[in-house]
Amino acid sequence: MNTTTAEGIDLRTTLDDARRIRYFIGEQPYALILSPKDSEIKRAKWGATKKNVTGAHSYVDGLANTIAIVEAGSKLAKDIRALRIGGFDDWYLPSRLESLLLFGELQSEFEPEWYWTSTQYAGYAECAWIQDFYNGDQCYGHKDYESRARAVRRVAL
Repeated sequence: MNTTTAEGIDLRTTLDDARRIRYFIGEQPYALILSPKDSEIKRAKWGATKKNVTGAHSYVDGLANTIAIVEAGSKLAKDIRALRIGGFDDWYLPSRLESLLLFGELQSEFEPEWYWTSTQYAGYAECAWIQDFYNGDQCYGHKDYESRARAVRRVAL
């Protein structure tokens, strides 16, 4: 069975501790670290409403997406990037794939609701991908929709 996506992501993951997932991009292992629940943003718009945000279409690289969204003026992305938790300041909004990994491994750490990803939907500039932490669905939602958001950070191992 092939467990690698077209972007080189090995979908075999291991849970290293309470809020950290180990995964691979190509041969490089990473830890995806979830922010504490009390840092969750409960209601926010994705922002950059009608813009096609260049650099925010990656299914894998949530950090690059988030930086692009900040540059486009998103308050949500700015708030996520401004987080300082545990002495770290490299927090970002997870990509579509990172959100799917979070659902698969850490679903119980989330409310059973929709959460923004940093991945803009390629079909409509007005939409971005959202992740349902109740049943695992992903779909696109209008960027003006208010949803939850949770920050992550990625560390090369």
